[in-house]
Amino acid sequence: MKNDFPRIVASEHHNSNSVPIHLGLRASFLQLRHMTTTILHGTSLLKTVALMRLITFCIFASLVACLHLLSVSTVSADTASAANTFVQIVAHRGASAERPECTMSAFRRAIEVGATAVEIDIRTSRDGKLFLMHDATLDRTTNGKGSAALMSLGELKKLDAGSWFDAKYKGERIPTLIEVLELCHGKIDVLLDLKEQGETYAEAVAQEVRNHGDAGRVIIGVRSVEQARQFRKLLPMSRQLGLIPDPKQIDAFAKVGVEMIRLWPKWLSDDSLVLRVRLLGVKLHLNGETGKPQEVLSLLKHKPDSLSADHPAALVATLDELKRSKESFQLLHELVASKGDTTTVPWISRTGSQSFLNRDYKMLELPKEFEGQPTIVFDGGSGDRVVLKFKKSGVIFAAMEYNDTGAWSFPSGRTPLDNGWRLLRKKAYRGTSNTNIGDQPHFASIYYCEYEAGQELSGLPAWWLCLAVMDLKSAEKISGFKPGTSGPIEIAPSFSYEQWATRDRPLAAPQYKNAEQWAAWQDQQRRDFRQQLVFPYEGETKISEVGDDVDRGKFLQQEFEVSNDGRKLFRFFRLTSKSTTSKRLPTVVCFMGHGKVEQILEDRDSYQHACAEVFAEHGYLVFAMENVGMEPGHDTHHELDRLLRLDGYSWYSLLFAHQQILLDYVFTEKQVDAKRVGVTGVSTGGLLALSAASFDPRVAATSVQGIFGSMRVSFIRDRNRHCSCGAIPGLLPQYDLPEMALLVAPRPIHFSNAVADGFGPPEAKRCVNLITPLYLKAGGAAPEFSEPPGRHEYAINAALAFFKNTIGKPE
Repeated sequence: MKNDFPRIVASEHHNSNSVPIHLGLRASFLQLRHMTTTILHGTSLLKTVALMRLITFCIFASLVACLHLLSVSTVSADTASAANTFVQIVAHRGASAERPECTMSAFRRAIEVGATAVEIDIRTSRDGKLFLMHDATLDRTTNGKGSAALMSLGELKKLDAGSWFDAKYKGERIPTLIEVLELCHGKIDVLLDLKEQGETYAEAVAQEVRNHGDAGRVIIGVRSVEQARQFRKLLPMSRQLGLIPDPKQIDAFAKVGVEMIRLWPKWLSDDSLVLRVRLLGVKLHLNGETGKPQEVLSLLKHKPDSLSADHPAALVATLDELKRSKESFQLLHELVASKGDTTTVPWISRTGSQSFLNRDYKMLELPKEFEGQPTIVFDGGSGDRVVLKFKKSGVIFAAMEYNDTGAWSFPSGRTPLDNGWRLLRKKAYRGTSNTNIGDQPHFASIYYCEYEAGQELSGLPAWWLCLAVMDLKSAEKISGFKPGTSGPIEIAPSFSYEQWATRDRPLAAPQYKNAEQWAAWQDQQRRDFRQQLVFPYEGETKISEVGDDVDRGKFLQQEFEVSNDGRKLFRFFRLTSKSTTSKRLPTVVCFMGHGKVEQILEDRDSYQHACAEVFAEHGYLVFAMENVGMEPGHDTHHELDRLLRLDGYSWYSLLFAHQQILLDYVFTEKQVDAKRVGVTGVSTGGLLALSAASFDPRVAATSVQGIFGSMRVSFIRDRNRHCSCGAIPGLLPQYDLPEMALLVAPRPIHFSNAVADGFGPPEAKRCVNLITPLYLKAGGAAPEFSEPPGRHEYAINAALAFFKNTIGKPE
């Protein structure tokens, strides 16, 4: 919410004389078809064509008009109305934020807090029994190892499924489908996430639902049109949720009769998808996680019928607050609008209410007059970026000077009084952000400031707490408030180095007339990069194989050590498929993100999803580089970074040097097809993949994941979510990530950015659009972009598809 507080949409309600728009459209099309058939009978060909064009235009105009009416009718509804539209509050894997996921305690907690459905993941044991677990492997959520499907139910029942979450849940067991159906019977709906396919599996699930559950309160999460048809026959009384794999499948799933369709939040940037679901008469389900105001308000804009959350108690509390505070939210919307570049969310001050979006801080004690008052909430530490414009006269009440660090105070030692604020009450607010001093409760003073219509609130401390935003009439009821005694005083702000660093700048790329000029610029950039940013190792570099080959099933794993004048620098690994022929092979070089090398070699549950292992299993020759400073044992990469900065280098300077050593080795390998070498990685590994392709023209294709965008925007403005090692000396402006991507042109490049990446999809798309014209001018195809659902993680399927189309599939 950047420009204004959201006008949250309501569900479709029709009086007895109204017709739902999608039905009205269908009726209109039927009438037009009938009219067409009647008029065209006996008409000449030319007249027919002209008439058909006219009718087509009318149909199109009618559709546009109906869509416009639908959008107009939804934007005028308010937040509380949207909160009242819910059909389902789905506890994702039970109350998985409070209890170990997919366990009986998580399901009992979901029932206790008022969720209306629990989502469960169903798998089959070795002996054909149905049990609940999200992952295919045991490693993450139990004390077991390996594939869950290879164990009998008796063996699964011996495992501890709770200690990984918290020691107090030690002894929690993996539940069966029967146990959960019996627990939920008559209390809560059950949403089945079908983790397997096949007739035997489907019939077994249906049989247990019929024998131990209530089919009328079961929702089948179907992942294909075929599965929807299959379960409509097996469980005709059960509703179906279409877990569509792609937005293009909306129509197909609606056609087979699913009652509801799930859209991923990442798809919601395309407004037409929600409209499409509505026009087809299908209900809408959206996935959430936290259940907190910021997330819920953004989802409510799309008026879902069903929401899921890992923390259903938080979701219930958020919705309850929205319902009971309808008038307060409306007054707040009429009074003030958010204009700053930081997220602000309308909320309510109340004991126990959340005080900052990014912290689990709560209000503990505040004057009774502020209970239930409208306020705004923002990220703690970004208060100096909040800008509010008053639509009419109003008053802000705020807690300031909560500690002596200066973070809660105005800059340059100025007091709130110097800036036009007035003291309302001393030591009157207390929250969990600064609860105590020693063993004594600690309180902040409350100040107020009056604003006229058109005036803006800005220039406040990095930390302050908004307790209420009121009109003058309401403010006069607050004890201690004296109208006409306050008002903002304009004080020249300090020079903003952040604003300077993140200001809009053109690409650091030249205008050019031909391919030769473009290639000459790229060559010069590569030479400058090596001189400025690559650590200059001296002495002789040697590469030697260490240890024995490791048999990994489908492939062999070899370990190599790189040394300089007899001192170890880093390791890399070579993964070779056992089915490999003597032919030269397409090769993928995988670079690590933050973490241990095992995450790209074998840990599929890590955010890097063992991408090197997966490529090797698909027959590619694979090389995987270990990042120095992240080898087994102590993480020393920050220490290395600090050591090198006085000389103008950084930890990344070492990685840049190491990747060039590795690539030089790769291109001399006899089994490598030198014309079909791709590079890839996620996060830090993505940046390394991008730099590898940028500065080595021999690389044929590049998949950059989780990190594309401008460092100015994504690192500088969002530095709390990034490791400080990412502030690479000398990178900007010449080698910002869009500029690096231009050094890859015209070779194929793929970017993948998910919602939870530090470089989010909107920023990534902005930069992709920025470089595309120059990429095309250089003779390359437009960069590919994918936006996978989920966390900050490697999207293996997107990368496999990209490399198959660029460097080819191993024979």
